Amino acid sequence: MNPTHKELTSRLQENAEHSKKGSLNIINKEIPFQEGSRGLDPRVKEFLTNEVDPHGRRPLEIDDLEITRKRVEVNNKDLSTGIRSETMEISVENRKIPLNIYNRTTEKKPVLVYLHGGGFFERDMDVMENICKFLAQEANSVVVGVEYRLAPEHPYQDGLNDCFETARYIYEHPQEFHIDVDQMGLVGDSVGGNLALGVQQLSLEKPWEFRYLGMLCPLVDLSDISRKSWNINHYDISKDEELIRQELVTMKDSLSFIQTLYLTNLEDVFLPLVSPLLRNDKTKLPPITMITAEFDFLRIQGEEFSEQLLEAGVPVRHFKYKGMDHAFVRKLGYYPQAADAVKEVASHFLEVLQK
Repeated sequence: MNPTHKELTSRLQENAEHSKKGSLNIINKEIPFQEGSRGLDPRVKEFLTNEVDPHGRRPLEIDDLEITRKRVEVNNKDLSTGIRSETMEISVENRKIPLNIYNRTTEKKPVLVYLHGGGFFERDMDVMENICKFLAQEANSVVVGVEYRLAPEHPYQDGLNDCFETARYIYEHPQEFHIDVDQMGLVGDSVGGNLALGVQQLSLEKPWEFRYLGMLCPLVDLSDISRKSWNINHYDISKDEELIRQELVTMKDSLSFIQTLYLTNLEDVFLPLVSPLLRNDKTKLPPITMITAEFDFLRIQGEEFSEQLLEAGVPVRHFKYKGMDHAFVRKLGYYPQAADAVKEVASHFLEVLQK
């Protein structure tokens, strides 16, 4: 039996198991047509085994910076139909910020500001183009991708400021985007989730409001606090142990490199704009979709963050995708879980707007 991508995605929509971690309800998305199995999804295992250089799966170092930036590996497909893509630049203060606009038409729509991942140092919008187009289609919204400034040339808080200023510009110029400023949301993957939480915090005293946040395998703690409590025993590595262990440890150790790359003052790691997990008051956050991957080092801090949201009275819809690794959404069209995760984010956003 070789199910099609559509059949695999439909299976994910139809089959979900619920589990509890403390007070947190976790919606578990099993490997389609292999529900109950352990280890990596066969598509992830094949990619890690055959398409990734095994010598390249090690903690990042400064010498890797330019090599990583020059390597553009899209590894995804366009699942959208007729979604228009445009580019523009906005001028703020003494600089210009490039934007990628998806699904702008003459019809006024909601808007989702998309903040890409890439460790604060990679230009990832090429990789995220198809994800943004699919998200725009599923949410029937305009999606605005931000080409924020990158570390280490532009460390904290330059990139975050670019994302914030983009939010301000969109709010002040809705006619340029054909959007409804009362229907704004933020979506971020990996470190983009970190930036999205920062933009929402910086916007609290401003006239605009983000009604929703979509988090795709986000980095919510860059400090050592969650790293010290992390333990590989949190993961079931009874199958595919070598590959899983390598992925987890590589990610764990790479965060130290990202920390030094992003911050000129390492004490800033405890600021809530850098480590949102440490944000004392989470009561003013909007409804959130939290997407996590079973074999992602960041899953544990994502679960802790969702538990804190519940304690603060913030509605959170928390998913765990079994057999997946970090940033699996980037394999849209290859991993059915990527399409399903985008659908869940789009669906929750539209639900929130109806309330």
